[in-house]
Amino acid sequence: MAVGTNSSVNDDASHVRVGVRIRPLTPKETSEGGKEVVDTNTFNRTVELSKRKFTYDTVFPSTIQNAHLYNNVAPPLLSAFLNGFNATVLAYGQTGSGKTYTMGSEAHTANWRDDNVLNDNDGLIPRFISGMFQSLIQRREEAEKALLQSTDDDKKRPDSSLVDFQLSASFLEVYGEDIYDLLVDESRTPLKLREGTNKEVVVKGLRNKFISNAAEAMDVLSTGTMNRTTASTLMNRTSSRSHAVFMVNLRQTTRSAEGVDVTSTSRFTFVDLAGSERMKKTGAEGERAREGIKINEGLLALGNVINALADDDRIARGEKVHVPYRQSKLTRLLQDALGGNSQTLFLACVSPSDTNASETLSTLQYANRARNIKNAPTRNVDETAYELRRLHAMNNLLKRELVRQRFGPEEKRANEDIGIINDELLLREDVAAYLNMVDDKVCEFGLPRPESNFRPLSAPASIRITSVNEVSSSDDGENDEGDSETSDSDINLHDDIQIVDELIESSRQDQTPNKDDVAREQIENIDNEIETNEDRLLQLKEHLMGYHNMKEKYDNLLREVENLEAEKLSLAKQLEQAQVDPTKGCSVTIKKQLDHIKSSLERARSESRKHQQLYRKAEKEAQKCKVLERKISEAKTTKINLIKKQKEDANKQKEFTKTKTREIQKL
Repeated sequence: MAVGTNSSVNDDASHVRVGVRIRPLTPKETSEGGKEVVDTNTFNRTVELSKRKFTYDTVFPSTIQNAHLYNNVAPPLLSAFLNGFNATVLAYGQTGSGKTYTMGSEAHTANWRDDNVLNDNDGLIPRFISGMFQSLIQRREEAEKALLQSTDDDKKRPDSSLVDFQLSASFLEVYGEDIYDLLVDESRTPLKLREGTNKEVVVKGLRNKFISNAAEAMDVLSTGTMNRTTASTLMNRTSSRSHAVFMVNLRQTTRSAEGVDVTSTSRFTFVDLAGSERMKKTGAEGERAREGIKINEGLLALGNVINALADDDRIARGEKVHVPYRQSKLTRLLQDALGGNSQTLFLACVSPSDTNASETLSTLQYANRARNIKNAPTRNVDETAYELRRLHAMNNLLKRELVRQRFGPEEKRANEDIGIINDELLLREDVAAYLNMVDDKVCEFGLPRPESNFRPLSAPASIRITSVNEVSSSDDGENDEGDSETSDSDINLHDDIQIVDELIESSRQDQTPNKDDVAREQIENIDNEIETNEDRLLQLKEHLMGYHNMKEKYDNLLREVENLEAEKLSLAKQLEQAQVDPTKGCSVTIKKQLDHIKSSLERARSESRKHQQLYRKAEKEAQKCKVLERKISEAKTTKINLIKKQKEDANKQKEFTKTKTREIQKL
């Protein structure tokens, strides 16, 4: 994978965006008599402390929830990531300032994994993961819907459609000056940094786990979080003792309207930095003190990088500025995020209390310098495919302009924009013959005839993402009212048992049939959907049987055209020599052979064009088959889950009945 040409990004996207989040006062700060001394103005995007005012790209006061924070910062970063750009979110601040809570890298995500629903405490990472899969699945479904509804005569096609995508995740920590893989449980072996082929920094031996849905991504996050190094200090009971880096990698293939596949890769990096510490406040001793020193050393190196990148005066004078990326492992890992190939959000988390005023002021100054950093975001695409797509577009544009200048109305030749042409003009026979002559002229220069946009029938399969259809389950035993209260001193045992029997029977009728009816209806709908898709799939496969040897036939035709063109050129040279020097051959005989070759060449070209149309149709139907196969597989998986759920509900009802029966027997 090579980096393609720089796609146009606006100036805002190239600069590091900086946001500041102020957390609420903690009970400890309140008990110590702490007062809020940080003033914010969200409209002007300013933060004021000790008569110092700072302006940032966005400001979040202490009342802001994580959902609002995500909705504010997510759109540009998520859009860039899905379009092939690298993106980074970096959280910085003193220890206990709410960085880990804001990023969502705490070990509190188990409930979210169970029901796939975000709660108020979920931070940026779970929300970004959910947004990634929702957007990608929506794009894929839209492309598949357009494909299934399309016909061979469709002229309106999308500029590009998603063909295939694959996501993977990795999780590491920088502890001291060592890098550890948080997804490896059996051993903690330090990993080494290496420079890749594209001069990007890679971690050798880092595990990259493929993820097919948001729940699997959260499992990776939760596993790594449990292995992360934390400890208790006076300022934070679960203080992070390392810098954590969670990375999501996306590889996707899109197909243009011309049929050219372009593969792009992008990486979303979430950085939860360990908080800066003052030993006097944290009370750290021994191992904790040594960890604090290493944390501060890494943050100091990061500050040096920011200072070098933000030195606008020296950059404006044209002086070469040395950026000390190699000063620490942390800064080397963040080389793309700061001054490199990434769109970056620098999120500073601060405390509003006057007891932490000096640390808060330092963080605000740190963040203010980061605003001056300018990155160079580049879309990461396959360079060969990207250039091929560009040449295809240029070739079509030049052909349209050539036809307009030769066959278009004279009064419009100089007035209209380049490439603007009446499509009906392209359907004329004389225009088609002229374009064939142009292709023939290209061949006379010794170049092969332009090939058509053909791809093999086995198009890349889309990643199998099974949608989770949740079936809501109600708690058993809801109808418990009205059977326990009696004030009469005389108890009629027979009447009581009869009442209990009636209640059990009514609860059984209220609960089981309704659940069974809903499940049966859902299963019936799924069966109908499977049957419809299987019939359609069978028809498509039967139709594809006729195109079984299409690839081989087309290749043979291309070879025949190539051989005939070579023979034509050879005979043309012989004819020219014979006309100049009759001793070198009979010009009449050579001319007859040349005419025969030309007619054979015209026939072969005509057949190749017919095969081209058939091949395109076969490829399109093969793609439809793959879409239907995936839909059938997903429907069958959903049906199995529903049947399992139905059996579980039946077993619960059975256990409920047994329990009530035992209670009656005791009575």
